[in-house]
Amino acid sequence: MDKQALVERLAQVANQMVAQMRMTGVQDWSEIDLTMPQLRALVFLAQEPRRMGDLAASLGTSVSATTSLVERLEGKELAERRHDPLDRRVVVCHLAPQGRAVLDRFWQLRQRHLEAVADLLAPAELTQVIEAMELLVTVLARHAGDQHALADADSLGVRA
Repeated sequence: MDKQALVERLAQVANQMVAQMRMTGVQDWSEIDLTMPQLRALVFLAQEPRRMGDLAASLGTSVSATTSLVERLEGKELAERRHDPLDRRVVVCHLAPQGRAVLDRFWQLRQRHLEAVADLLAPAELTQVIEAMELLVTVLARHAGDQHALADADSLGVRA
């Protein structure tokens, strides 16, 4: 099989995997009652409190769209906004205790799904899957580094 055919097969398998993961998690996902951008925001805020602009950049949205998203999270008591004590013009978003509880529930559901899948695999198969996923993570990190290097060179007006 030539490389292009393998790339197409990789894309097909990746799409099938994502579709299968979505189907198996639909019932549990409804328990969480969050949109994907809301979940991504909570995961980002779980690392540390963030400025609204940093959260917007992480989500790839405008500050106004992010403000609306955070307002919805505040309405669910999952996040809160506070003014920076050193600069009252700066708004910092924090994960609320209930937001932490929702994230904990999400990670528990994810763990339960992974355990169910792992139970269907023999130890040798599970080892093979883990090794393949570790290889993908390494390559994706390398690709992300390449993309950052290209973006940095581009911002400096340098052609790679």
